[in-house]
Amino acid sequence: MLLHTVNKSAFNHSALGDCLRVAAPNDAVLLIENGVYGALNSSQDETDYSQRIKQLSANGARFYVLRADCEARGLDDSALLPAFQVTDDAGFVALAAEASATQSWY
Repeated sequence: MLLHTVNKSAFNHSALGDCLRVAAPNDAVLLIENGVYGALNSSQDETDYSQRIKQLSANGARFYVLRADCEARGLDDSALLPAFQVTDDAGFVALAAEASATQSWY
């Protein structure tokens, strides 16, 4: 499993799109810092990011957002796309330990 971390907002950066183009069904994607905006249900074009996230999720990919970064930006769990799970710093460490490698998208 490859762990992808994305720290840039999908509103003004291509990092999430770049990540989703290469992510595989057994990978994990963790949105951190401003990257958490990419998990918002309303921030995605239905034919672009959200469709790719749904497709990858249905095939086994896992999607996460870092709780502290969501809270710092006033984002509520209910505003996130259904594929996303909220994790904490310990969960981030566990994902990194589980992964064979980590790819950061900045």
